[in-house]
Amino acid sequence: MIGLSAALCYMVDGKIAGIAGVLGPFLRGVTQCQQMSGGHLWKLLFLLGLVLGGLIAMIFNEDFSFPGAAPFHMVRYIAASIFVGMGTRIGRGCTSGHGICGLPRFSSRSWVAVPTFMGVAVGTVALTRHAFNWDVAPAPGVAELQWPPKWQFPVASLCGSVVLAVILVLLPEKIRVYASPLVCGSILGVGLGVAGMTSQAKVLDFLDFGGHWDPSLAFVMGCGIMVSGPAFLYAERESSTPLCADCNFEKPAKHGGYAPLILGASFFGLGWGLMGICPGPGVAGVIPYLAGGTWEGATFAVAFVVICISWLLTDKVVVYLQTVPQAQAIESEASKDEESQQSEEPQKA
Repeated sequence: MIGLSAALCYMVDGKIAGIAGVLGPFLRGVTQCQQMSGGHLWKLLFLLGLVLGGLIAMIFNEDFSFPGAAPFHMVRYIAASIFVGMGTRIGRGCTSGHGICGLPRFSSRSWVAVPTFMGVAVGTVALTRHAFNWDVAPAPGVAELQWPPKWQFPVASLCGSVVLAVILVLLPEKIRVYASPLVCGSILGVGLGVAGMTSQAKVLDFLDFGGHWDPSLAFVMGCGIMVSGPAFLYAERESSTPLCADCNFEKPAKHGGYAPLILGASFFGLGWGLMGICPGPGVAGVIPYLAGGTWEGATFAVAFVVICISWLLTDKVVVYLQTVPQAQAIESEASKDEESQQSEEPQKA
């Protein structure tokens, strides 16, 4: 379902379904009072769909999808959220953008980013659970495979997603332009809940390679890439275009900028390993965890807000650092032109 959502986003609208790359720029547009149209409206509808998917998972699969937020200290949540926000902005992606979308594009940046944030996250869990003993670590070994308590929900979700995908493709263009991001976001949100990506405990167990390891989440990215991969491979053909009229495939740079990429991926991996939350599950899970009425749920919501604020502040710093050299180069060029004109005037005289 996660791979299907990414494939639909790309094949129908030409959009990369990287959650950090959707959420962050949308928030930036809100702060700049951008008009709610075009790509900005697409991002809003996709995020609303992601929230709707989380609510569907809560209604029909709450015990598995949202078993309860981790009882971490508020300071830990805030620190981890700052790292996640900084990392996803500097590294320009997270598990969805670099993993589900970047790896099948054969982007060398993603093939560097994914092992980096995975390695840092695994190391962070090893330190918090087994070196510093900040968390109560379960007994070492492979975790027992957890299945959703109601098998009908995953099966119905998958079948429903396929049906929605077919209907979406057949819709008239005027309707599809609005339905597409909403449907893609909803499929992704339900898929995250079905997979257990919205459970912090399950994510942290997956990252606990040397302890109570839950290998099941490895199949999430693996199966997701198997579904999204053909869409991205098709898009590499020169004559290929998305289904929507007057659209082109988004094609972020595949190479270069490795220093900030590694720094950002490391920050993201540190935050992810500290609390088990990345942007996608954060968007899908903030309302379900708040609805639980617990202190931990409220702390989860605060962490999500801090991720957003951290991304926005980091974005301002990154944009400033990018514009300063450009301004200096323009100023230097203007100065050279002025000196050249001054040297030509005596010769003419």
